[in-house]
Amino acid sequence: MKNMKMMMSSGRTPEQGAQLYNKDTPEYSRETSYCFLHPMDCMEIGVEEGDHVLISSTAGETVFYVRESPETPEGVVFIPCGPHANFILHEKTHATGAPDFKGMAVEVEPTDRPLESAWDLMEHLGGLRYEVPEGVVLPGAEQGEKVVLHAACPLCGCLCDDLELHVKDGVVTDVVNGCILCTGKFCSKGRMVTPIERQGDKWVETDFDDAIKKVAKMFVDAKRALFYGWSGTSTEAMHVGLEIAEEVGAVMDNCSSECHGPTIMAVQEVGHPGCTLGQIKNRADVIVYWGCNPIAAHPRHLSRYSTFSTGAFREEGRGNRTVIVVDIRESETAKLADVFVQVKPGGDFALFNALRACVRGERDVIPETVAGVERNVIFKLADILLSAKFGSFFTGIGLTQSRGKYKNVRAGIELVDELNRHTKYTLTPLRGHWNVDGTNQMFSLAAGYPYAVDYSRGIVHYNPGETSGVDILANHEADAVLIIGTDLGAHFPRETVAHLANINTVVLDPFISLSTAVAKVHIPVASVGIDAEGTAYRLDGVPIHVKKAFETDMPSDEVILTKILEEVRRLKAERK
Repeated sequence: MKNMKMMMSSGRTPEQGAQLYNKDTPEYSRETSYCFLHPMDCMEIGVEEGDHVLISSTAGETVFYVRESPETPEGVVFIPCGPHANFILHEKTHATGAPDFKGMAVEVEPTDRPLESAWDLMEHLGGLRYEVPEGVVLPGAEQGEKVVLHAACPLCGCLCDDLELHVKDGVVTDVVNGCILCTGKFCSKGRMVTPIERQGDKWVETDFDDAIKKVAKMFVDAKRALFYGWSGTSTEAMHVGLEIAEEVGAVMDNCSSECHGPTIMAVQEVGHPGCTLGQIKNRADVIVYWGCNPIAAHPRHLSRYSTFSTGAFREEGRGNRTVIVVDIRESETAKLADVFVQVKPGGDFALFNALRACVRGERDVIPETVAGVERNVIFKLADILLSAKFGSFFTGIGLTQSRGKYKNVRAGIELVDELNRHTKYTLTPLRGHWNVDGTNQMFSLAAGYPYAVDYSRGIVHYNPGETSGVDILANHEADAVLIIGTDLGAHFPRETVAHLANINTVVLDPFISLSTAVAKVHIPVASVGIDAEGTAYRLDGVPIHVKKAFETDMPSDEVILTKILEEVRRLKAERK
């Protein structure tokens, strides 16, 4: 047995995604506390399937249990997204707002230490666990049975709008056409109905009016407030949030900051050669998934919009398409591809530029290998790309959360630009949260910038790496934080979550989350797509109306935020 220096990469898995709205359960802790190791690395370390290992970095350490994975490259440990991975994650963003979720140096060694739950990890950071009472019933829930047709899924950026929801007495009992992730949300039992506030070492129930007054005062009194998330709510709610931020001089940041913020930075530099998913479904004969695994993060993407879907000019669906996957590990999506190219971690920038040189007719400059990919493979890949009538790249957080960040995406866009001199290509980022594109749309419309909008100067200020959520928390600047439409406890580096526990943190969410543990107040709301409605933007920028499945008396995000805005204005007027 020995410790081994390795490179950590975190990413989404279907099992982890199915538990996103069940974070207070043992199932969620189990699915976020395992790690994938190549069998040869297991042999080197001296562990087997199911054994425990301690993974440590200069930021922290956590215990994981082992899953042997021939698909994972030797020297790399792959970990599902979640608090266990984030406990060893640095808060440094290299002036982009996005930490290195991938490509971080760690040490892996056998251990007899027990696994810890997600709640345990939050308690280490000063959090307090909260148990949702048994048998929670949504107030005023519509009684009886019904079937809701053509419902939209509020889970990922695909916003699939062909769902059939079966509802009984205010509970979704079945989801037809839904993927494992969508079903996990619609059928979650983690709903909260009563506001709670932390008093010392216990949670106390309160009412909506008192909670709203307390929260409004927190933000009026704050010197540096941060409103973060938004991608899990409606654009209507975002608009009200922007008004509050302007009133109190807060920073308004959204989830794209830590995932596809680098993509946006690249687009700002060189443009966005995008199109609708409908065009890809109807026209694309070459599909490239680069640094993403849609089977895990967007399970129906391949069947609805790309690989397996039939279209006006692709009547045979899969038979009319060539699918290429470029990734550091042989993911579930890679196993379905016609061509899988395994690139070395951190090698995407080099490989993009090698392909660009080939497309430009400069193959003589290509060395024998580039980023672990042999020259003949690069030539073959370039030939396939050039032969397309209509090609489409889909890029993921494998590019934006590794070293290189926005420069990786910029290189991809420049390759697409080069290909467009010969044929037709587009590039679309695979967005995670269901309305994260809506945040960029609404923020740009109302404030002029897509994320990390700072109102503290009296004028709008935007500078990713300075005004982004991770950096503000890492620098301990924020003294009051609103978390809405996301879960920072599950998705931010440990140092930033520890800071949340020491300040006035407010959670606005229909579901219990790990952020609840580090909050001072949690106000539950109706869930858009379940018992509230609103507008969302699909990952290709197409607006979708997300309707409710049934009626309840739970107030929506928009309603609560409107009342907070009114109270903020009242307090400010009172203090003049």
